[in-house]
Amino acid sequence: MKNTTKVGNKGETLACEFLTKNKYRIIERNYRDRFCEIDVIAIKKKEIAFVEVKYRSRTDFGGAVGSITPDKFNRMQTSAEYWLSTHPRFSHMQPSLDVVTIEGSGEPAIEHLKSVFL
Repeated sequence: MKNTTKVGNKGETLACEFLTKNKYRIIERNYRDRFCEIDVIAIKKKEIAFVEVKYRSRTDFGGAVGSITPDKFNRMQTSAEYWLSTHPRFSHMQPSLDVVTIEGSGEPAIEHLKSVFL
């Protein structure tokens, strides 16, 4: 396994633990379709969050959130819409495109940015 894959998996695991502690239930990890990959899909009450996880050990160059491009926003939105169309039991839920940023090494800072893309 490549080092970047290991780091990505670690970041996604930290993000899932953080979301679970904040009363989200993880529905799916690493959802892929022809548009892009969504790192985490989670629900809380009547909200369904499509989450991009960004893990950076350093905060220079815009940090974790600064690494997300407008193209990634658009592809995530298309993927979220496609996922919802293929999972009608979640159609009553309010969708949210979120980012979980994880910055630093050791005890990293974790932040959940809600509805970043909408």
